[in-house]
Amino acid sequence: MYSFLNILFCIVGVIAGIGIYGLIMKFKGGTSQVIVKNEANILLERVEKVFKIVLAEGHFSEIYDHSSEKEILFGLTKLNKKALIVAKAKVLVGFDFEKVKITWQNESKTMKIDHFPEPEILSTDTDYKFYDIDHGLLNKFKNEDYTQILSDAKITMQNKAIASELPKIAKKQALVMLNQMAISMGWQIEYALPTHEVKHLLEAPIDFQTPDSV
Repeated sequence: MYSFLNILFCIVGVIAGIGIYGLIMKFKGGTSQVIVKNEANILLERVEKVFKIVLAEGHFSEIYDHSSEKEILFGLTKLNKKALIVAKAKVLVGFDFEKVKITWQNESKTMKIDHFPEPEILSTDTDYKFYDIDHGLLNKFKNEDYTQILSDAKITMQNKAIASELPKIAKKQALVMLNQMAISMGWQIEYALPTHEVKHLLEAPIDFQTPDSV
């Protein structure tokens, strides 16, 4: 009981002390100090299992020359604003293997590829630098202008990546990976795909090993 009373008295003493301190600070003259406390709560909303594999990486750069104009005084004159943006991006291309359809034929030890998706951009890591920003007080760059410029530059580099050799390289790497997986199990691969899908997979033949040659 003695220890409990001691703890109780301590708690009451602390509360009383805080109250007295608050009264002193409230009525004390001079400057007051404002303490601002910001808290951020990050919530994990959803967890999904993904099976996406990066099979090709490309580095791109783009010099993006932006210019726009704004009419004032009922169209009597125009105000221009310009900016030169040097954008760089690392683009990762690969496959979502959850979209691959495979039938396993145990008796013949055959992996039958029924569907193979197109390669896709899995990630774009960008870096931007602005140069020669030219605008006036009546036609200044706003935050939404910068956001739109960066979005346009990112889309341009992604389009470059799709039009480059990256998708073809990713396809080659996918074939190598599937072939090596089959070899490691002593299996073989069979493509049961529509003609156009077989063509896009086999358009750049690779010298594969076969189970017999291992």
